[in-house]
Amino acid sequence: GLFHGQLASALVTRGDDALRSGDRTAGVRYYRRALAFDPHSNRAADRLAFYLAMRHGAGDAHAAIDVATRALACVPGDAALLADRGLAEQRLGRWREAERDFGSAGASGRDARYDHLAGRLALRLGHAREARRFFSTALQHDPTFGPARAALAQR
Repeated sequence: GLFHGQLASALVTRGDDALRSGDRTAGVRYYRRALAFDPHSNRAADRLAFYLAMRHGAGDAHAAIDVATRALACVPGDAALLADRGLAEQRLGRWREAERDFGSAGASGRDARYDHLAGRLALRLGHAREARRFFSTALQHDPTFGPARAALAQR
């Protein structure tokens, strides 16, 4: 209940502190513990999935996808979790899945950065029309977002 939520929040804070001091391993350990205490903690799931996606250990990207997918079952449109999963999919060369998740993250979070990443992945897959749509959406979400403007100018 409430105690587990508070404990999970404290563990996330400890994980953040560990990461600030440069100890990624301890940070990930705290985030895992936070998620064990409160499996519905979006904050813990987001942090854990993100740092697993960024680490280069064997199985980390797969673990990040699992963490994000489980959390997204409770909060289907969470932009941060979609982006975390997209990062991990990108690390594994799952371009189509990463494009889908970044596109969903951009749409639900109205975030030009994620729209742009989806557009870049669409280009990588040879889907120029889809890429233009993502870049245009990025500019709708943030008219000052230069990378999307530059990408559109090249097309």
